[in-house]
Formats: sequence, structure tokens, C-alpha cells
Amino acid sequence: MYKYSLIIVAFVICTGFTASIFLTPTSYDPNTSVSSVLIALGDEVPEHYVGTVNMEKLGLGKDLINFGGVYMNGAVESKLSEHFVCTDCHNTQPETKFAHDNDPDSRLQYSKEANLPYLPGSTLYGITNRTSWFNGDHEKKYGKELIDPARHNLKNAIQLCSKECSVGRELTDEEMDGVLNYLNAMDLKMKDLNLSELELASISANGQTEEEKAGNIRLLRSKFLQGYPATFTEEIDVKERKKGEEGDLENGKWIYEKSCLHCHGVDKVTEKTVFGSGVDQKSFAWLAKYFKKSNGGSVYWITRHGTSSKEKTPEYMPIYSKEKLSDSQIEDLAAYILAESKK
Repeated sequence: MYKYSLIIVAFVICTGFTASIFLTPTSYDPNTSVSSVLIALGDEVPEHYVGTVNMEKLGLGKDLINFGGVYMNGAVESKLSEHFVCTDCHNTQPETKFAHDNDPDSRLQYSKEANLPYLPGSTLYGITNRTSWFNGDHEKKYGKELIDPARHNLKNAIQLCSKECSVGRELTDEEMDGVLNYLNAMDLKMKDLNLSELELASISANGQTEEEKAGNIRLLRSKFLQGYPATFTEEIDVKERKKGEEGDLENGKWIYEKSCLHCHGVDKVTEKTVFGSGVDQKSFAWLAKYFKKSNGGSVYWITRHGTSSKEKTPEYMPIYSKEKLSDSQIEDLAAYILAESKK
């Protein structure tokens, strides 16, 4: 429970400040849905908001997100895609301690602490709280015609991701309903927002004026990202690359295991480029020899350019934006690859 009463009293005594927001405040539980608080304050109800989550529909949505179809009798039926599932690129848990943080180093550290995959897509946790999707440079990859309808409409964003990003099909109305119930259950919670005691008191107070409610809506929304930026950048110039000679080996090992092997491991998504040391697998030595190259074999190049589903195989390589993988983290990865290649 949030303990703020003494702080509020001290603040009022010291400053002489009084306002209706301090009249009989009601505590929100740390696990209270942020959407429910915003709506209670008078914020507009999003089109994708489902209210009370239907557990049967949630179960369908969970299968679709995690298995790519309906999981029955040990098999997946009615697949959305033959190639990808949502969790190949997206986590379903928080990726940072607080929802406003989008720093790659913070995200990497949290990934270690929570033992999470380090993926190119933004987490699905809290996706229903955002007001925009497919931001920044996604238009360069998919084109304005596809991106514009999805930029401020979650349903359209889901359909775009399923058909284009996952190289699959669009969801039926029933499937969309299930996915929205599952995603709404992953709504941000009050504990995710790093609210101070005074901010919490302001938001949870009874008897707020319309002006105070509007201010508290703005306050809440300032505590989490309305849309994740995606900046596509060029690879580090060949002359500036450290080529494995500098970098954090621990970070590099984590990125290799929790990012690269998430798709390039045995029995994972990408069958044609499996990393390891077995027969027909791409070894550390193979990866290291491409450090000076600007093509699909180079971790410097491929992370920034990716591949297209129209090239060779539908299990394409997505682009890592600079927010999802920094240049220094690429150098960490190169350092780990070089160290392992010498063993």
C-alpha cells in the first residue's frame, strides 16, 4: 500500500498549500490497471479497450500470441503464419523497471535481471496503453500506404503485423477479440509508472475538478511511452568498427544468447542460418570473418538492414532500430563472437 498521508500533511504545513486534490484521497492498488484509472478520470475510452477481460477469449488470444494459432492436443491449428509467432519478436513482460524508460542499456540490464529475450520488437506489455504504433522509420520498410492506417489504430497495427511482419494472414473477428482480451490483460499497472507519493495523492483524490482531472490525465500519460520510437540507422562504418577488439564480453554473450539464438538457435525460426558449431551451422569463426563486410554475413550490417521476406526465404531478418540495439551493444556482440572464435 502506498503510504503518503504524513508526507502530504507535512507538505501542506510547510507550504501553506491547500487544494481539493488532498480531500480524502483513495489509494489505488499497485496492480490497478492504468487504463481504468485514466478512464475514471474522464480520459477517452480507446477503441481497443475491452473492459472486464473475458477469460475464455483471453485463452484464445494467449494461444495466438504465443503459439501462432490454437493449441490443441499438442499441436497448433489455424495458424496465423507458417513462419513466425508474435513472441519471436516481442516479449509479453515489462522490459524496463518503469514504463517511461526506453534506453537500450537500461533495457539490456533489465533483460539480464528478469532473464528475458532481447528482441527487436517492443514489448506487448502495455501495448493497449499506447496511442501510436509502427512509429518512426517503419514507413521506410513497409510503405506509407500500409503504415498510415496502423499508426494510430491498434487493430490495424495487429493486422499489419500478422500479415506483413509475420508473413501470414489477417485475424478473423473472433481471433481479434481474443487477442485484444489478452493484450488488455497486460495493461500497464500503477506500479509501473514510478509515481511519487504526491503524484499518487493527486491522481487518487476524491472531489477533483475537471481541470484537476485533466491535469492528472496528462501526468499519468507523461509516465509511460505513448509510442515506441523506431530509428533505422546505417551500420557502423567499416573503418570505425572495433571488429571485436573492444567491447563488454558479458553483454555480448547475453545479446548472442538472448537475441541471436532466439531465432538462430536449433529448432528455432530460421532454419537456413543456425548458429553453433555443428555440421552446416554458422560458427563463431564464420561470423567473425565477416566483421569487415557489409552484407548478410556481417552482424554490423544485418542488424541495421535486415532482409526482406521476398528475398530467398520468408523467415526474414528484422531490422534492429538504434533504440533496440545500440552501436555499443553491437560492438559488445562482436567482442564476444571474436573471443569465442579463438577458442
